[in-house]
Amino acid sequence: MKHILVPTDFTGTSNLALAWAKFIAKHYINEGHETTLVLAHVTQPIIPDTTLPTGEVGAGILAAQEMEDVGELNLQELAEQLEREGFSTRIENRFGSIDDEIVEVADELQPDLIVMGRSHVDSFFDWLAGSSAADVAMTAHCPVLVVPTLEHGENQPVRLENIVYATQLEFDENHILRPVVQLARTFQSKLRLVKIKALNQPDVYDDRQFLDQIEAEFGRERFVEDTVDANNVKEGLTKYNKTHQVDLLIMATRERDFLSKLLNPSLTKRMVLSSDIPVLVYHAKENY
Repeated sequence: MKHILVPTDFTGTSNLALAWAKFIAKHYINEGHETTLVLAHVTQPIIPDTTLPTGEVGAGILAAQEMEDVGELNLQELAEQLEREGFSTRIENRFGSIDDEIVEVADELQPDLIVMGRSHVDSFFDWLAGSSAADVAMTAHCPVLVVPTLEHGENQPVRLENIVYATQLEFDENHILRPVVQLARTFQSKLRLVKIKALNQPDVYDDRQFLDQIEAEFGRERFVEDTVDANNVKEGLTKYNKTHQVDLLIMATRERDFLSKLLNPSLTKRMVLSSDIPVLVYHAKENY
């Protein structure tokens, strides 16, 4: 793993994501890899108040420039701190929409992973608007790890002992499972394949068909296979995560047209927004 992109706004939410990025990077560094933490900060434009005198618009531009300068200074200080800890760093200071700029940095640098924090979602309007982390997770052309900040400031421990991969067992998933299995091997994690049986989910093929295909490539000893009955996938995964020690939930997403996204919001995005544990999003091969 050469580059891990870590967007930051210098808050507790970003600090938790940075802790995960450091945990992952340190493991690869100890294995002899040259891994760089790319710290990115985005300053959003200030929308001028049209009720104020015209001269105030210029003041808003100056304020935005000052915020951008402060962001650069904070990035440099954070990079210096990480370098004292033994990490290699690079900084990217951008101006614009957070999710658009982060995806643009990712397109330019081609990182192996993006690690982002996600603030607690507690209102209908938070759900409606989504979050920058969820938007990046759905649009970036690389895996994205979204680390939630929980209610009352509670945090999940930074560890990778138990990984859950959410599967439908309805199509060939081996191309997605390859990096998942490699991750589990790298961190010596226990990997669980979890299928949620719900009325609104397809159940056309015999699960054994795809389990045999998975085991033929990766070996049966690599997995624990679990099935959960629930009203829907989100409910089932949430219930499973609460009744088992799960350190990381991995989900895959696929490219869909605009109408599909409008009428049927992505299950992966809903889990990113609601999960109390970190969610790692992989994109199906056709997305690249």
